[in-house]
Amino acid sequence: MLNILKKLTFWFVIFSLTVCFINLSGNDDKNILIYLTNPLNPLLNDWLTKINTNPETTSFFRPLIYLFHLIFWGGVGFILDRLIMKLKRNR
Repeated sequence: MLNILKKLTFWFVIFSLTVCFINLSGNDDKNILIYLTNPLNPLLNDWLTKINTNPETTSFFRPLIYLFHLIFWGGVGFILDRLIMKLKRNR
């Protein structure tokens, strides 16, 4: 259990889940926090806007944004953990 606390992936996923829960609770009603903490959102802005303006797909918008946020931060943590592991092995 203590080993997982040393991984950046764990902490980045906790950060991502916290941001998603803040957004879901209504404290980020303009989606500014979730937009600013995920660098993928500006790249996908046009596509996400089309999804959000279509009334039939509005129910898929929030979970999709949360999924992108979680995948991005989990991926960043995983890559950084692998780089740290590689640097420790080379020492």
